[in-house]
Amino acid sequence: MEDPRHIAITGASGGLGRALALEYAEPGMVLSLCGRDGAALAETARLARRKGAECFESLFDVRDGEALSAWLAGSDRRAPLELVVANAGICRGLGPEGLEAPWDAVETLRVNSESCALTALYAAKLMLSRGRGQIAVVSSQAGKFPLTFTPSYSASKAAASSYALSLRDGMAPFGIEVCCVCPGYVESPMQKTFAGGIFRAWTAERAASAIAARLRRNPREIRFPFLMRIMTALYLFTPCPLKPALLRAFSFKVERAGGNAAEAHGPGAAAPGGSVPDAGGQDGPEGRED
Repeated sequence: MEDPRHIAITGASGGLGRALALEYAEPGMVLSLCGRDGAALAETARLARRKGAECFESLFDVRDGEALSAWLAGSDRRAPLELVVANAGICRGLGPEGLEAPWDAVETLRVNSESCALTALYAAKLMLSRGRGQIAVVSSQAGKFPLTFTPSYSASKAAASSYALSLRDGMAPFGIEVCCVCPGYVESPMQKTFAGGIFRAWTAERAASAIAARLRRNPREIRFPFLMRIMTALYLFTPCPLKPALLRAFSFKVERAGGNAAEAHGPGAAAPGGSVPDAGGQDGPEGRED
């Protein structure tokens, strides 16, 4: 898909989602954007319109499968979707006892894997009738490592990667392109909640530019930066007794100002301290370096 003219992006309120919207924004482009932060989402749309794009914003939680399906279907009726970016994600940390709060684990898995998979699935169903289209699933380099301090984040991103690559092979005969995007640390509001293990973070603009350029070639995976790709390869061949030390060296902790990282909170409740973006924001080591 070298020149998509209608693009849908989840988690477009800020971070990588906003940067992708602005990377693609130009006269003649239609952008369908969703998120949970109304003011931030409106700002993304305003900036994209200044560059000449036609924008349509939708405010909802990607954990709501019916709302997600309706949003994609409605966007497709407006104009055929040619690229859908499943980008929304969150990252939660550990409590003082070294465990995640139960709801934090469930919420992370739902947003980063379940909602991501449903976005790709619903998009594929819409594109099948036309026999063309592209889906980009934003996973993370963290999905390649079982990171010590963010277990649900790593697990959810590994699931997203697996789903994307499985869907790619299944959809290829029908003309649907699927790519798994695995960033490293990307500067964003989420990345600012991380401590330790962060190196060579890319700006969101640099990451968005690289992703857009590489998507034109329909790669199986987009992974950056190069150093983290090397670390992934080294980890596979590291003797098991040494793996924990390596993982601790490259793991990051999520810090929440004024709150207990282990405090459980249910759907729609604010994270302690309000420091970690909601499901409309961009994700961990994207925010992370991912």
